[in-house]
Amino acid sequence: MDLLPAESSPILPKKHRFRSLKLVNVNMDKVLSETPQGVEYGKLENGLTYYVRSNSKPKMRAALALAVKAGSVLEEEEERGVAHIVEHLAFSATEKYTNHDIVKFLESIGAEFGACQNAVTSADETVYELFVPVDKPELLSQAISVLAEFSSEVRVSPDDLEKERGAVMEEYRGTRNANGRMQDAHWVLMMEGSKYAERLPIGLERVIRTVSPQIVKQFYRKWYHLQNMVVIAVGDFPDTQSVVELIKTHFGQKISAVDPPLIPYYSVPSHDEPRFSCFVESEAAGSAVMISCKMPVEELKTVKDYRELLTESMFFHALNQRFFKISRNKDPPYYSCSAAADILVRPVKAYIMTSSCKEKGTVEALESMLTEVARVRIHGFSEREISVVRALLMSEIESAYLERDQMQSTSLRDEYLQHFLRNEPVVGIEYEAQLQKTLLPHISASEVSKYSEKFRTSTSCVVKTIEPRATAAVDDLKAVVMKINSLEREKSLPPWDDENIPEEIVCAKPDPGHIIEQLEYSNIGATELILSNGMRVCYKSTDFLDDQGSHMGVCLNSLRMNTFHVQWVQPLLEKLVYLVIDHQSSWICLLEKELKLVQNLEHI
Repeated sequence: MDLLPAESSPILPKKHRFRSLKLVNVNMDKVLSETPQGVEYGKLENGLTYYVRSNSKPKMRAALALAVKAGSVLEEEEERGVAHIVEHLAFSATEKYTNHDIVKFLESIGAEFGACQNAVTSADETVYELFVPVDKPELLSQAISVLAEFSSEVRVSPDDLEKERGAVMEEYRGTRNANGRMQDAHWVLMMEGSKYAERLPIGLERVIRTVSPQIVKQFYRKWYHLQNMVVIAVGDFPDTQSVVELIKTHFGQKISAVDPPLIPYYSVPSHDEPRFSCFVESEAAGSAVMISCKMPVEELKTVKDYRELLTESMFFHALNQRFFKISRNKDPPYYSCSAAADILVRPVKAYIMTSSCKEKGTVEALESMLTEVARVRIHGFSEREISVVRALLMSEIESAYLERDQMQSTSLRDEYLQHFLRNEPVVGIEYEAQLQKTLLPHISASEVSKYSEKFRTSTSCVVKTIEPRATAAVDDLKAVVMKINSLEREKSLPPWDDENIPEEIVCAKPDPGHIIEQLEYSNIGATELILSNGMRVCYKSTDFLDDQGSHMGVCLNSLRMNTFHVQWVQPLLEKLVYLVIDHQSSWICLLEKELKLVQNLEHI
């Protein structure tokens, strides 16, 4: 008996489900497509790259970006801070827009603007972003014209520069707080021996105050070339071709430079001995420990590379599960702890573990963090741990696939930015879901555990503690590292004490019941079932997000769940009927047994 509307019902639009996705024949040497899927992608004759995609989330809005492969690492000594100054000048005055006309335009259309909202300068690139309404065609055209002005028409007159010095200095002063000082010191420690260590994007105060318009213009003209740029437009467009034509209109007439300088590659040297630092900052919000292990950025080109990236993700999920369980113990070594991988600069990424801990607890937290990674190297993760992670990742990719029509334009814009800046493939959610569905079941616990080798303190490692008052010294940190290394060599660390979780929570399953009455509420599209044991089940199909098509409400007669005694919980759990709703296939199944609910509970 079908209790939910049939698939032909207008309430539930027919759509391919995750379980219907076919597995793919995996050739590990297959090269992933360099052409991004699902987007209008190309290059103008002058070298500008563009990405255009229609996307209706949110309605009548567009996410735009202009990215330039030019950041603070390209600055000479007298230019330190100029890349960031150019970013500010772009919003101040161009050949077409003067006297902050761009800011006035953004105000007039209700678009977001302000520091860190419309642009960001990093070591390797500068990105300008606009989020604009497109209910009127001329608004999109004007927004793209603004990006075109940024690309080649930023004005650097003495008056323009003087007007922006104050704003840049204010931002500089804002980075001199406790958090900014600690971040800068850590960055220098991480990048020691490379040009990145000497080129913080905020620059130097003396340069901000005294740099000449000629030097700023020289940097802008040297590195802002169309061959180094991309324009991205993702939004609620009726068609992509008209947006491509707008890009050609505003950018196509610009002349590309002849033989522009190549973007230099600056390496970051590795080091065998770990670096240590104890930051004492009275304004720090609390105590923390960070362990970072640097390594070269790996290219993602083949299916094998994708599988390795998936295995790495499983490693961090499994490790974070352990950290979470440790943090829930009585008197834990830290309040919270997590690990992740992050690309720091173009040539370098890092495995990073971070914990927040109690005051005077940094040494204990460090020891616990290092111990857990060493334990994985000795004993590995258990099959049960990896099966939990596998199910979690499978659930995540299923949700992403089911919600593929709900993707926000800003998220898609960011994906295309990474394709241009980092050469990250964009293979499309359907193929990526097929890949994960195919690969995940075959990644073993031993494969995942091997990634702990990259978290050794002998692999370009930096250990940092932060405290409001000094309690730990560098010698204390070194002693902890030596202790854990010794325990690992002797294999003295015991295996992870995996908790014993039963295969089934309810062992004795109830007897089947039956429906004695079915009520339809057509005004709200809901159905109510009265079961033979007195239980009432309400369900309704909805058309919100695609993965939220059905929800179940269960009401227990004569039971007020606002307050109850714990002794009632077990008998209720043991006798509760199981309900499974699949809104895509449109069926409800009442599994197993008539409910013998506890009677006369009115006194609860």
